[in-house]
Amino acid sequence: MKKICVTLVALSLITPLLSACGEDGNDDPKTYQIDVEVSEIYEIYNIQKTAHEGETVFFDVRSTSVFYDVDKVYANEDEVKLGSLGYSFVMPSEDVYLKATTSEVGEYDDLDDHLSWGDSVNGKIISLTEEEKNDGSDHYQRLPLVFDGISSGNWISSIEVEVYSSHQEVIPDEAITFVPTKASTSSAIIGGYLNIHLNQVNIGETYIYVHLDPNNASLGTLIRKFKVISPEEELYETMPINFEIDNNTNYSLEEIFINLTDTIDDEINSYFLSEAQDGLLAFDYRIGHTYRLTLGARDENNNYVTLYLNEWVGTNTGGVVNSIEEDSSINGLYILKVETSGIDVPLVIND
Repeated sequence: MKKICVTLVALSLITPLLSACGEDGNDDPKTYQIDVEVSEIYEIYNIQKTAHEGETVFFDVRSTSVFYDVDKVYANEDEVKLGSLGYSFVMPSEDVYLKATTSEVGEYDDLDDHLSWGDSVNGKIISLTEEEKNDGSDHYQRLPLVFDGISSGNWISSIEVEVYSSHQEVIPDEAITFVPTKASTSSAIIGGYLNIHLNQVNIGETYIYVHLDPNNASLGTLIRKFKVISPEEELYETMPINFEIDNNTNYSLEEIFINLTDTIDDEINSYFLSEAQDGLLAFDYRIGHTYRLTLGARDENNNYVTLYLNEWVGTNTGGVVNSIEEDSSINGLYILKVETSGIDVPLVIND
């Protein structure tokens, strides 16, 4: 009986000590709130809502916009560094507010990937005139994309496309569509362009992001700044080109016509060779563009007759005879190379 009494006395002495250390919480670390800044371009996640003073708090931060990178992260005014387990800080004796700063990615084009802008893309997109806005038609501008080093042999049959605009009030995402270009001898995709629906654009500046992920190759990512200009401004840089006409056909200059079609927007420059002044035919060449050349004649019965390269030869004012070379990158067609003022003017033809 004495043993039992001693044990009970010992427990009665310990119980008040436990109560003093735990239940009233006087010696517990105090708990503080953790709040995060809400942003449209970055996200702070995997973060607890409260923490004890002295507790190490881990969390993650990521950009939610392809146009911005996370720059610095702060807990109140103290910068938080990124470690192997993410961001972390030691909870101070106060509430904490987490926030971050970001920086623009800017223009991006990896020279080692297989995707680039076409030479004619100059960072300008033209808005519509009032007449065009009210004519009931859809108007578009093409931004060519080049698949560097990709041919029909890569056999790209499908592509997952991500396209975004950084400023929706200038060019909304839905105004941008990727249109693939297929090889002439197969259904393989070998290129394409972004089609901008001009009816939806407004004057201003925006970045356009495009990422192409094909089924059977590696392409890449592009970001470029574009300025939507007024219809009174010049969209393309041009230079005058003069062609010397040599008529080797049985048709007169009044019967022969030439069509130079801009492959970027399908705008046609049409001339009868009789319009030549002093034997020279001039048109304004859009630098960096490729033109589709067709030549024909109207006979005495007004029937259309196709003329071929061996029936008609043009030279530039420098006296260089146009040469023809096969170019497989343009759907297996031929390209008529014209050199003038040190610039190659590419004319795509069927021969």
